Amino acid sequence: MTAEKQGFGEALLESLAEVVAWKKGEMALEVVDVDAMPPERVRAIRHAVAKSTREFERRFGIPAATMNNWEQGRRKPDPAARILLQVIEKSPEMVASVVAGD
Repeated sequence: MTAEKQGFGEALLESLAEVVAWKKGEMALEVVDVDAMPPERVRAIRHAVAKSTREFERRFGIPAATMNNWEQGRRKPDPAARILLQVIEKSPEMVASVVAGD
């Protein structure tokens, strides 16, 4: 067995031991809280590039109903949607051009 495989095997066993300890309540795992894009930021991005959710839908292809849900906090954008909103925030004309097929 190569040293690389042996190291992997040891790391795997260590990880499994941590899972067992966690399941038994013997240890807490580190938690990373990824802040979903808050409704206020979604609204600010939309307001910066469109007067209405319908106009935003026309320019960027995200349905007005979806934008309304995000802006009102009924739903949160998934990770891909957050990235798209961030790209729209930084380069709205480029995204609109891509959506339009230019």
